[in-house]
Amino acid sequence: MTAYGAVFSLANTINNIRGCSRCSLVGRSQRILELVYKELEPLPKILERLDTTSPSRSRKKVNAFDGRVKEAIWKFEDSLESLVTQQIPSQFESIPEIVSIDLQSLKNDARSLIHTLIYMDKDYRYEIENMAEDGPISSSIRFHGTNSKMIGLSDQFQLLKTDLIRFLVSPRWSRVFGLYGMAGVGKTTLATRIYEDQEIQSKFECRAWVTVGRVPQPTCQILRGTLAQLLGITQGDEEISDHCLEERLNGTNCLVVLDDVWEEDVWDTLEGSLPYSKNVCINVLLTSRHRKWMEAHVSRDCFYGVRFLKDEESMELLCEKVFGDESCPPQLHKAATKIARLCEGLPLLILAVAGIISKSEHNRDPTYWNDVAERRNSVFTDAYNQISKVLFPSYDYLPQRLKMPFLFMGVFPQDYHTPPSKIMIMLTTKGLWCDRKCLRELAINYSLVLRNFKSVNKTAHELSLAEYKTCWLHSSWRHVCREEASKNKFYHVLNKLIDAELETIKGQRCLCLENNMLFGIKEFCNLVRLNCASSARSLLFYGPYHQYPIPTDVGFMLLREIDALTQRFYTFPIEVLSLVQLRYLALTCNGELPPTISKLFKLRVLIIHPHIHIRRCGAPSYVPSQIWDMKELEHIEILGKSLAAPSHVVSLEKLKTLVGVNASICIVSELSRRIPNIKKLGIQIELTPYDDHNDLLSCFGCISTFKSLETLKLSITNPVVKHGHVYPVTPHSLKLPRNLKKLHLSGTGFPWEYMDVIGSLPYLEALKLRSYAIQGSHWKTENDIFSHLQFLLIEESDLVRWKLGNNSFPQLKYLSMKHCYKLEEIPEPAYLSRLPCFCPIEIELEDCNPLALICATQLQPSVGVTLCVIASSSFYEKPTTFILERRGGEHVAGAG
Repeated sequence: MTAYGAVFSLANTINNIRGCSRCSLVGRSQRILELVYKELEPLPKILERLDTTSPSRSRKKVNAFDGRVKEAIWKFEDSLESLVTQQIPSQFESIPEIVSIDLQSLKNDARSLIHTLIYMDKDYRYEIENMAEDGPISSSIRFHGTNSKMIGLSDQFQLLKTDLIRFLVSPRWSRVFGLYGMAGVGKTTLATRIYEDQEIQSKFECRAWVTVGRVPQPTCQILRGTLAQLLGITQGDEEISDHCLEERLNGTNCLVVLDDVWEEDVWDTLEGSLPYSKNVCINVLLTSRHRKWMEAHVSRDCFYGVRFLKDEESMELLCEKVFGDESCPPQLHKAATKIARLCEGLPLLILAVAGIISKSEHNRDPTYWNDVAERRNSVFTDAYNQISKVLFPSYDYLPQRLKMPFLFMGVFPQDYHTPPSKIMIMLTTKGLWCDRKCLRELAINYSLVLRNFKSVNKTAHELSLAEYKTCWLHSSWRHVCREEASKNKFYHVLNKLIDAELETIKGQRCLCLENNMLFGIKEFCNLVRLNCASSARSLLFYGPYHQYPIPTDVGFMLLREIDALTQRFYTFPIEVLSLVQLRYLALTCNGELPPTISKLFKLRVLIIHPHIHIRRCGAPSYVPSQIWDMKELEHIEILGKSLAAPSHVVSLEKLKTLVGVNASICIVSELSRRIPNIKKLGIQIELTPYDDHNDLLSCFGCISTFKSLETLKLSITNPVVKHGHVYPVTPHSLKLPRNLKKLHLSGTGFPWEYMDVIGSLPYLEALKLRSYAIQGSHWKTENDIFSHLQFLLIEESDLVRWKLGNNSFPQLKYLSMKHCYKLEEIPEPAYLSRLPCFCPIEIELEDCNPLALICATQLQPSVGVTLCVIASSSFYEKPTTFILERRGGEHVAGAG
């Protein structure tokens, strides 16, 4: 795994040096890099051979070999980047336009690496072909159920049971059902409950249970054992012939449970060997950690992702395992509730924690329980270590390309929900490779990543989504990833001084601090300086926000990433400017950005947040114009500072995101020439009461020239609502980029007639209108517009009546109206009358006119369409919430 990431990192490092417009390679430097790169090119395919091997094979020797290859690559990369860094004169006010780089002293190092890589193919092939069979054999061809009580998952049990029985109809045919989910989530428990259920036993006269496992018995033996169970004979007592099967199974319904299947080959063989007859119905229930291999065998309506337990279910399971038939003592209830919640719904972790607590001599002591709840003792750590051996194979047998993105996600702290875009940007700046497809596979195909859906997909089924808003790991997986990452020197998480011990911190490529105070300890700084400052590529501050600056200048040389938004700096830390390899910089700083920031000419991501959002009197704070000289910038996020156009003609061709900055209308007009390939633009414009609001239209005219723009967020700072102002209303008054997918407007005060222009955008999926973005009492929608809109938010509006045109909003899934105090009606849109849809349609009303709520509750969806209305109000002493759900015109649920 680590060799795979190291190959991509070194290849990207070489490409960046060769393609850098500011560096000129002298002598045979270019040739040295070409020779190394040529040897790197075939390595990913060579390393991916491991993906084709069976999970029943041991990977210990291959992983050890992988580690040796990684060390050789990292050693050369360190030498290469150190030499380049030494030759860039960062000590001066500015860096020369062209820097000469001489790499000829690396000739011997390159020759040594090439020699290692040439022999790698042969050695790696040998290791893969001679992987030993892992042991012990884990499969079992009989049922070990105990009729024990199942806690939680009753809804999924009932759904699966109903479907199993429902499909027993004439004509008879066999079906395959799939249960999937991460290790320890309860797949086997749910399958066991199904297998033991009395009604299932009455419907399926013949049943068989096989625990396959990662290291299964021979397929022929599994098949023979399965058939023996179906026939009710002892395996080996008699020969099982086709005639015997036909005679004994004739007219019966059979249920076969194959639990914990890892390989598609196992099922393929069994599927082709199970008896087939028009008079025999064999339904198969597969359980697996991985959904991906089952997709070719299980129809979509027979897939069941096993969910995590709810908080109350977790509490019940914890207390049942600790206290048995007794109830939880009142003095322990609060701590027990928190402990159950910290297990995040994973039954395997709940059982491990409960087992440790129940064995403690202090298991009735409130102080002990409080210490567990506050993680002041080792109970959770011990539980994580205990279940890690169950979880780890899911990681170890991932495809090579997915391992590094998954491992990296463990760097983020608990409850830190990370946008996929940030994960991809950070991995890219590390020189690694990742895209949204990787994260989607980890989430859906391998059940390893948890996620929140985007607002545009808020009510959509997860399998229909291409992406999601944020993602994170379960705490048990975060523990596994951190242990593995630290062992492989990928990253190391530090909470206290002891975490910086020599054996663990030496040679780490990334330091992640969950205690931002550590750099204030002299001993800690010395350990970092001596053991990893020269090799570290990332410095991440993910601890609680710390408002007092702490110096971090301990001799870092090769840093590519600094993420320090939770670490406040009074002024911009000048020492950062010597880190010429920096690609990602995120700081919290109220000070001015220095013009010398252009020395960071390799920077791709620049994020600057203020410590407090208070505007200074007098002249505004500007982003230095030198930022336009930083040609590698792809993402700029600078909150609260004003953008100025450069005095010279220049453009940032690679810039894809520009958000958070203040700008005048004339500056916005200049941007169309400066950032031609922008995809996401978010700016704030301040208009005074004396400004001509019609200039906004010219501003949008310039923005409309951005052919690549997909997301536009434009807000008017301190908007002045001019009720008497009249905007020109002509077919082309408002111009917008044709390819927009998301549009957020705030304070613009446009008339409702402009919505026809917005509605004609062919790809628009999400529209948010805030602070009188659109102004007026009546909105009459034209026919056939908003054809792809899925999410609509209108917040703070004087809208009274809204009439819909024919076939408008045909795809809308989520409508949110907030603080629309004058709104009297919610129109009945066409999307409520469309054909039955897989996803519900939701209408949210927050602090709106009661007439709008009455209107919404009277909407009648067609058969198969589910409508959910959620209304909340804060006008009363106690905030109230009303929830109504209706399917096909039938009132299903009421207020709460």
